[in-house]
Amino acid sequence: MAVTAFTDLKAQMSATDSMRMANKLRLDSMRSANALKRDSLASAREQAAEAKRLEREEKLLQQKTGRKKKLLPLTQEMSVGYRLCSDGWGVFVNRGFIKTEDVDQPHTNFLWIELAEKKHPKESKTLNENFAVIYPNEIKPIAYKYGKINNFYQFKIGYGNIKPITGKIDKKNVQIHWVYGAGISLGLLKPYYLDMFVPEGSGYVRTYDRYTEENKESFLDLNNQGTIIGGSYFYRGISEVKLQPGLALRSGFYFDYAPTRKSFFGVEIGASAEIYTKKIPIMVNAPNSAMFFNIYADIRYGKRWE
Repeated sequence: MAVTAFTDLKAQMSATDSMRMANKLRLDSMRSANALKRDSLASAREQAAEAKRLEREEKLLQQKTGRKKKLLPLTQEMSVGYRLCSDGWGVFVNRGFIKTEDVDQPHTNFLWIELAEKKHPKESKTLNENFAVIYPNEIKPIAYKYGKINNFYQFKIGYGNIKPITGKIDKKNVQIHWVYGAGISLGLLKPYYLDMFVPEGSGYVRTYDRYTEENKESFLDLNNQGTIIGGSYFYRGISEVKLQPGLALRSGFYFDYAPTRKSFFGVEIGASAEIYTKKIPIMVNAPNSAMFFNIYADIRYGKRWE
């Protein structure tokens, strides 16, 4: 009986030891797996950190030893603008060709086209304010210029040069240039029409008419009979335009500001002259001339490209 009990106790102790051993092996296995997992994560982090470090070093090396991409030089430009003169106004287009081959003497050759109007220094607007009061049912007159017999427009086409004085073509940089040019000026004389009363029979009729020696008395209202009512609209006289060829010259200083590498704003200040083969009849009651001298200022916007 005692032997049997001892045998059973021994068997129980052996089973307990086996269970403990199995649990220990399982725990050791779990610890090994967790340690391996931790080592794998740490290794992955180290590899990622090393890759980032190498990438940073490569970028830094490129910045130190690498060259910037070479920009192609700007060779062409175009701009449009408005010009205000001491004797008129104009709108223009410039087409430029930038010459940078000669580093010591860079310059820009340009073609320009301009449409302008010249005004006589003696012309001024007048409005017949009494007409609407006396004739309230008639069409109201518009302002007119007493003594004017022709509108004078100019179509200019020319060639010029822009030479830099200081600065260079660059973003947010101001250049100062000397500019000069010469070309052909095609004068356009358009008859100036007045809205007026003209004699007909024993009375007067309202009509639009241009200046002639025959209607001089009414056109200039020489007898103060109130024959001038007002001016007329632009379209009257277009079919009667006459051409007068001449020369155009100009010179001045040009200030160029580039908000970006390929766009620019410009201001030009200078003097110009237009010379024709004969006097241009703008006014009938004041001296006319074949030469026009003026000072001007213009503003323009343009683009440059390679």
